[in-house]
Amino acid sequence: MDFLNLLARLADLDTTPALPAAAPRRAALGRLGQAGTALLPALLTGLSRPAAATPQNTKTRLDALHLALQLELLENEFYSRALGLVAGFSAVPFSATEKTAIQTIQQHEAQHVALFQRLITDSGSSLDPVVRYDFTGSKNGAQPALYPDVQTNPDTFLQVAQLLEDAGVRAYKGQVEFLQSDDYLLEAAVRTHSTEARHASHIRTMRRQRGATVKSWISASDAAITTPGSVPAKVYEGEDNITQYVTIGTSLVQVPFDSTLPINVGTPPLTPTQVLAKVAEAFDEPLNAQTATALLQLFTY
Repeated sequence: MDFLNLLARLADLDTTPALPAAAPRRAALGRLGQAGTALLPALLTGLSRPAAATPQNTKTRLDALHLALQLELLENEFYSRALGLVAGFSAVPFSATEKTAIQTIQQHEAQHVALFQRLITDSGSSLDPVVRYDFTGSKNGAQPALYPDVQTNPDTFLQVAQLLEDAGVRAYKGQVEFLQSDDYLLEAAVRTHSTEARHASHIRTMRRQRGATVKSWISASDAAITTPGSVPAKVYEGEDNITQYVTIGTSLVQVPFDSTLPINVGTPPLTPTQVLAKVAEAFDEPLNAQTATALLQLFTY
């Protein structure tokens, strides 16, 4: 995808003040349901379905906000249960250090929920109906559980946390393209994406400290945590991509990672294949709404 140009634009947002307490331009927000113009370059893949239960146009900024909110609600509930903050659920037996980290992550997720709820309601749109969650993946006993001990085993919990955080990072990258025409919404999404990426990295570090074979970023060398062909496995499809593009003038040009760029500083020098393996690790690929929604549905009933 034409991602390096987006990075250049997003870098400018990093020095802007924090988001205001209330969403500006209420009238502009009211137009979020419109698809807008020039939202997507032709090469980007369109989204199939939003997180809402009924089919609707998925190429609007409002759809992107609804999907983001569904992801944040899921993660907030997930971490809240692990901390024993939800009635009927005992806290997962973390170490003191692990518990502190999970508390911080949960607080971030709660803030994200409040942010996207405000953005949606300020647009004049209604929030989606409340759903019920089952993080074992059994849909309240309707099918065999994928993670039966997620609420009692820290290793299983962190494995599912990694899955959800990795999916969230990729989903935000998939949705940010729909928000480029609105700097305020783009900033909100990018700031949230950055936080989710740090969550993913820290969860992976926690798993590694507990003996898991996993890097702090998605890598082909990670020990698999999904079964091929399953819904969770789709979260990692495409992460071996080594092709990135940059716009030069009016042309899309493939970045020559394996040839002319001075990025091979290894001793001894890496082979072109080894360089490209690192390129695959360097970029989180976007996840479309259909795949993100399928993962959401796996943990709801």
